[in-house]
Amino acid sequence: MQSFLYNGQANTDLTGRRQTRLIFWRNKRGYAAGNPALDHSIVMPVNYITRTEINIGERVVPLVARVNRRAKRLIIKVDPVAGEILVTAPSKRTMPEAIRFANERTDWISGQLSDDLRGKPFIEGLKIPFRGVDHLILNSGGLRAPIRVEHEYLPVIRVGGEPAHINRRLTDWLKSQARQKLVERVDYYCERLGKKRGSLKIRDTRTRWGSCSSDGTLSFSWRLILAPPTILEYVAAHECVHLIHLNHAPAFWRQLAALNVDARAAANWFDNFGTTLFSYGASAAQ
Repeated sequence: MQSFLYNGQANTDLTGRRQTRLIFWRNKRGYAAGNPALDHSIVMPVNYITRTEINIGERVVPLVARVNRRAKRLIIKVDPVAGEILVTAPSKRTMPEAIRFANERTDWISGQLSDDLRGKPFIEGLKIPFRGVDHLILNSGGLRAPIRVEHEYLPVIRVGGEPAHINRRLTDWLKSQARQKLVERVDYYCERLGKKRGSLKIRDTRTRWGSCSSDGTLSFSWRLILAPPTILEYVAAHECVHLIHLNHAPAFWRQLAALNVDARAAANWFDNFGTTLFSYGASAAQ
């Protein structure tokens, strides 16, 4: 995940996507900016939600404001895929202050809302990456016609049925393709490592490319099938090594290097292209 901090520094993690977060804590002078890396209270119950909009230049952007009584800080997030702003306040009393603060930071917010990262539902005529190669989506064939990949003249993916169902049908098909390929590569690396895995889950994740739980369950983002094969290969190997080392200690990286996957090349690819994959098949806020 790429989290771009308010002070211009960046913290890169291969297991997520860009979601800009600006954190403030109350001191004697009001609210001060904080570092997202120091905030560990991400999963908390939400007590109150309200929805509104703010003007970002000529663009009207949805803003979701939430009260979380366990939050100790005012948190402003920008989700470029959904095209919306998320504000968390510690109490209803501080909610107007949180919304006002967002309105005062429109220049900063505008810089995070890249059109390239907005949700792109699958529709006819859209070019999408499939296994690292751009393919044109074409709507042809009946409702029960199987999805076909063709390369006769240019790479295309043919999706039958009603145009309104293209996004769902293609998403389901891509998930099945991801599962097939990930099961194959995960089982290969498990055999090399002499480890047995738990269940393998394909998820529509918004924050991680892959994860490994303590019981051996491996979870992956279906959007890995959009990436080049070497990237899917790397993530599969990475999570399999977590079956041995549930951390990123030096021993983990030595074990990963022994599998002959290129961690540095994968990190560079994620830095340059990984964030954009989360926009495909997702709907932007209206």
